[in-house]
Amino acid sequence: MRWQWLQKTEPNKPWSAFPIQVRPSVRALFSVAIISEVGDGARKLFWKDRWINGQRLADLAPQTFAIVNKRRANKRTVLEALTNHSWIADIQGAQTVGIITEFLVLWDVLSEVILQPGVEDAHVWRLSTSGEYSAKSAYEAFFIGSITFRPWERIWKIWAPRKCRFFMWLAARRGLPHPTHCLQCDQEE
Repeated sequence: MRWQWLQKTEPNKPWSAFPIQVRPSVRALFSVAIISEVGDGARKLFWKDRWINGQRLADLAPQTFAIVNKRRANKRTVLEALTNHSWIADIQGAQTVGIITEFLVLWDVLSEVILQPGVEDAHVWRLSTSGEYSAKSAYEAFFIGSITFRPWERIWKIWAPRKCRFFMWLAARRGLPHPTHCLQCDQEE
């Protein structure tokens, strides 16, 4: 996740052009956790980034996005796309009623966008109050909704073989289900 954040926020670094292999779950969390604020639009991806009220154009117009050339969708910046309405040329394929309807909605939404020359685009990390990425906030986001076992410290004080205590500690830290009584000796935790 950190490399994706650095790739977005520091695109001028030499390593930012390298393809980074990221698990789909990490990529999905990253796309939800980051919001792009448009300045001059030179560093925001037109079709892929969340730059219109925290949403992606792929989410606002999914049928239209489906017929956009994927290579262009991965490289077209907001500045390039809004200059002379060149985003229209990205749409290639059959024009259905749904696609035409989405196109008209996009036209209205994009006509209200005003780029600010000289102002750099910014990224906001939604998972922290400061808006800056932290490994702690990213790690905690992966466990949102999991069940935690609060008195996990007591595991180390019970009498049991060390490997059993270690297993219980791992199970408790990961939020795995656990019984309220020891199944081997009927002792409470």
